[in-house]
Amino acid sequence: MLDREQVRKAIRGPIKTVDVPEWGGEVGIRKLSADDLMRLRELLHSEQKPDDFGMSCELLSLALCDNDGNRLFDPVELRDWDGQQADVMGRLIEATQSHNGVSEAASEATRKNSESGPTSDST
Repeated sequence: MLDREQVRKAIRGPIKTVDVPEWGGEVGIRKLSADDLMRLRELLHSEQKPDDFGMSCELLSLALCDNDGNRLFDPVELRDWDGQQADVMGRLIEATQSHNGVSEAASEATRKNSESGPTSDST
C-alpha cells in the first residue's frame, strides 16, 4: 500500500532535471499544478498584466525546484537575472514548456488571445 509521501510524489508528477553548466550542476523542473496554471491565467487577464519577461519570471518561479519539489525562487528574485542570465532563462523556459506539454506556439497563442488591445513590444 502507498504511504502519504508516495501519493504526494505521484500527484506532483516527475521532476525533470536540467543541467545548468553555468551554475555547476542541475536544477529541477516540476510539473505545474492546476493552481499554478490558474495563477498564470489570472496574471494574463489582469489589468496589471506583466510583460513577457515578467510572465517568464512567474513561470520559472512556479517550475524551478529542488529534489523534493520545493520552489527555488520567487518572481522578484528571477527579475534580477535580466540581462545576466538570459541564455539560462531561455533554456529553462524551453525545458519547463516541454516538461509540462506546452509548446512555444501554444504559449504565444495564449498570450496573443489574452491581449485586449494594441500593445508595444517590450524588447
